Amino acid sequence: MTSYDYQEALKNAAKSMVRVKHPRRLLRMMVRFLDREVGLTHSSILIYDQFKARYIFIDSKGSQRIPVNLIKLDATNPLIRWFSDRDQLFKVKRDYLTTQSLSGWMEDPHSISNGSVAVEAKLRLRQLNDAMKTLKAAVCIPGHYKRELLGVLILGDKLNHESFTSEELSFFQTLANDAAMALKTAAYQEDLLAKNVELEMQKKRLQLQLKEIEALRKKEQETYYEIVMSLAQEVHAKDPYTSGHLRGVERLGVMTAQEMGYDLSGRAKDILVAALHLHDVGKIGIPDQILKKPSPLTEEEWKIMKLHPEKGAKILAPLSGFKEVAKIVLCHHERYDGAGYPAGLRGEQIPFESRIISVVDAFHAIISTRSYKKGYPLEAAYQELERCAGTQFDPRVVQAFIRAHKRLMAKSKDVEATPKTAAS
Repeated sequence: MTSYDYQEALKNAAKSMVRVKHPRRLLRMMVRFLDREVGLTHSSILIYDQFKARYIFIDSKGSQRIPVNLIKLDATNPLIRWFSDRDQLFKVKRDYLTTQSLSGWMEDPHSISNGSVAVEAKLRLRQLNDAMKTLKAAVCIPGHYKRELLGVLILGDKLNHESFTSEELSFFQTLANDAAMALKTAAYQEDLLAKNVELEMQKKRLQLQLKEIEALRKKEQETYYEIVMSLAQEVHAKDPYTSGHLRGVERLGVMTAQEMGYDLSGRAKDILVAALHLHDVGKIGIPDQILKKPSPLTEEEWKIMKLHPEKGAKILAPLSGFKEVAKIVLCHHERYDGAGYPAGLRGEQIPFESRIISVVDAFHAIISTRSYKKGYPLEAAYQELERCAGTQFDPRVVQAFIRAHKRLMAKSKDVEATPKTAAS
């Protein structure tokens, strides 16, 4: 091959190295190229296997080719020691190694080593020569990436028995170093790909675990919600008044919100209905002797009764989707003028839904007959609400509630007045 041929060959090899992604395929291509273009008794490639911690042959071509995967060299092999720069006895550049240069050093080891260790240097050179003979090598070319020995190109004699020129040896060395760089790049890419695959697997495992956790959390929330609802039912079951009161409060609460033009789309209606249904759930923590007392409560008993909004909010707090509901329940006994409990909120500080519950809840208490009081007629109940508008209640809620309730009553009368058709 001429100088121009070698330059072209290097360019073509470099292009191939860029295109080929699999490192072993790249090295086999290089071995086939040398076997075809140079004409050798054999061309072989030795690379480092990090899993076996040894250098192994992965390909060999030619009449004297080396059996692949049978010969393995470790770090103590003279050839590996030489190219790994572990022999500090010698003062010579550790690039390509030829049998011709090795023979000259063996005859005069002083030329490349300290004279005081010439005997040991000669022994090492003889071991190196024996290693090359074992591999039938005329030339050995290391492939380095920085200072790391990644592989060794082993070349036999030329078939035409000519010596290797310095231009050829430089070409082989450049080719080996380029291959080492491509090998390292491919190894980085494989490592990166493996890490990406592992990260993707970890991501999928994490997503699966999150789904399982979410399913458990959802199940836990559903179970807790069922418990809360059963507690609410238990509160209502303690007092027939409370049961009927609940049904009326839910219906009128929704009607009042609609009368005020409140947007009940999405979760808004669910939140309002849940708050209307659960606003007295905290009474489960109030002793029965207070809750069922047939006469007016004492001052001390009222202090205990006034704890039920806070108890209810605490019961609802663990339900992740009930944060708004818990706040509404907490505030449903606040007053518009700030004289309510438990926090003394006033006006717009009180959640809108809490202001609705306050009016509807009070209305049912006003019209209901208890053992210690007689219920008000409807008109008197309306007047009582209006009297307390601006102090205990939001005036707008009061007016909306009265309109909604009157319309409900009118509709009920119309239904009662409609003649029933006899069955035919």
